[in-house]
Amino acid sequence: MSTTADENLQLLEEDLRRARAEREMQRSLRRVETTTAKQRDDEAVQERHEDMMSQLRTMRGLLSEQHKSQAQQREQMEQLMRSKQMSDVQAAVTSLRDERRAYSDHCAEKQAREKAEMEKVVLETREQLLSLADELQEDSARRHEQLRHILLANASARESVSLSELV
Repeated sequence: MSTTADENLQLLEEDLRRARAEREMQRSLRRVETTTAKQRDDEAVQERHEDMMSQLRTMRGLLSEQHKSQAQQREQMEQLMRSKQMSDVQAAVTSLRDERRAYSDHCAEKQAREKAEMEKVVLETREQLLSLADELQEDSARRHEQLRHILLANASARESVSLSELV
């Protein structure tokens, strides 16, 4: 019995070694599977991370382009507003110049009319004064003549009185 017990013992020891080797192999397989799964998970995480980073870079690029576009649009709008304001100012200045020119023309025409009217009045007054001067001269000449006749008649009457006194 000792041989069978030794054989049984050896068989059991060999079964135990096989079981241990099998268990070690299963542990190694699990470690490899775990390592492989962890690597796959890490690769998936890394891939998701890279995808997310790529999306973020794309979004950052789009946001940067949008920001530049908005800045350009804002600059264009400001330029349009400045141009419109400048145009409005120029139109106002032109309008004021036109109004001033029209007012100056109106004043010049009014002055010309008033000057012509004054020249007419001066001419009429001059004519009236000349006519009055002529009338006064004629009247003065007539009165002078009348006075001369009166003085001559007076002188003649005095001479007659003086002659009659002498006679």
